[in-house]
Amino acid sequence: MTTDASADAGPAAARRPSSPGAAAPTGAGHVRGHEWVDPSRSVRATITQASLDRAFTILMAIAAIGFGAANIPGLLKQLPSLDPFWAPATAIGMALSLVAVGVSAIVQRWSQAAQIVCALLFLVALVTFPLTVREALPVNQPPWPWWLCNVGTIAASLSFATWRAAVYNALVPIIYVVLRLSPAGGAVGVQRALLDGAYTAVLGIAALILIVVLRRAAAAVDVAQATAVRRYSRAIREHATEVERVQVDAIVHDSVLTTLLSAARADTPDAKTLAARMARNAIDHLAAAAADGPGEDQLVPFDVLRDRIVASVTSLGAPVQVRSVPTAGPSLPFSAADALASAPLQAAVNSVQHAGDDVTRWVTIAADGPSVQVEVADDGTGFDAHAVPAERLGVRRSIIERMAAADGEADLRTAPGSGTRIVLRWPALGADDVSGAGPGDQREARA
Repeated sequence: MTTDASADAGPAAARRPSSPGAAAPTGAGHVRGHEWVDPSRSVRATITQASLDRAFTILMAIAAIGFGAANIPGLLKQLPSLDPFWAPATAIGMALSLVAVGVSAIVQRWSQAAQIVCALLFLVALVTFPLTVREALPVNQPPWPWWLCNVGTIAASLSFATWRAAVYNALVPIIYVVLRLSPAGGAVGVQRALLDGAYTAVLGIAALILIVVLRRAAAAVDVAQATAVRRYSRAIREHATEVERVQVDAIVHDSVLTTLLSAARADTPDAKTLAARMARNAIDHLAAAAADGPGEDQLVPFDVLRDRIVASVTSLGAPVQVRSVPTAGPSLPFSAADALASAPLQAAVNSVQHAGDDVTRWVTIAADGPSVQVEVADDGTGFDAHAVPAERLGVRRSIIERMAAADGEADLRTAPGSGTRIVLRWPALGADDVSGAGPGDQREARA
């Protein structure tokens, strides 16, 4: 049995599902017929820059509402010492901005605008606070904007560009230190003012650094994931192209080249009859392949697959024994059934043409649970599988790669003068489960 010629003697009607939505072989779960399914459509990242911003918005909303509520008692204590118009107006404007920040946790598209307004209104309230003071505040009462300093700095860190947020975080502590040193802010000592300013600066800068670092990390994750999806998509496309190439090569080899070779060698009435039958089957096969469209892989009953294998191998010009055929077995996807039916025929045709005269040939079919195994063997001349030229497509394209494209496998065991045995399995065994004929069998070539 060699690698050169083949014939698809089975009728083309048996090769395709009968329904209009018949499917071509499926590759890696992502190639349905001739349709490539983009994996990026179903990929949803668990951590993205958008999800991080969403979390920041929620935390900012909680902080704004919480600090705003905590500041109400201090504000009410200071109102008698403040301007009766501008102080309440400033406080109400600041309160409304805090409410807007809280609402933005629900309406995400408002978050940046609400944070910008909050940061700007806080800066206005802090700068204009001395103008609203009618009587100097007690030393133990910090100005009411003090409780909102880090609300303003964090809002700026979330909504401004990095350099603007950095300027804002540097400006707020300086303004507050100047305010605390002034009579309107309590005229506290330099040490107390600097401590309060340092506290505000440390918290604001720490929050800014954390936000910038986490956002950049999330952006890097987004880029890495997008790159991975693009590479995966490219790999799927390449896999689909490879599956299609194997199918086309197998069709051309099985249906076209073999027909031409058989017709050229036909010098007896039986050979001419076989060549004519092969030509009709080739035409039907090519027509069916051209009509194939995208869709899900349909299931083929085991008895249909079994009958097709038996009918095809027994219709050859030389006798082929069918030694074992089970009565029941699993239904297989069409791609797997087509491979398990076409590959044995290719192997049997190679044996008829190249194994020699007075050769015994046999086929064995076995079913075990969800798996099916087909063995094609002869006691002919055999060949050296490693010496087969690369341009010879028979075993490689029509048997080995055909089975691999259908998620199966083919074991080729042959040597010059020792016959040939090809074992086809679907689905393919795991690496730990696949074994050769034994320690003394050095003739196995794994697909």
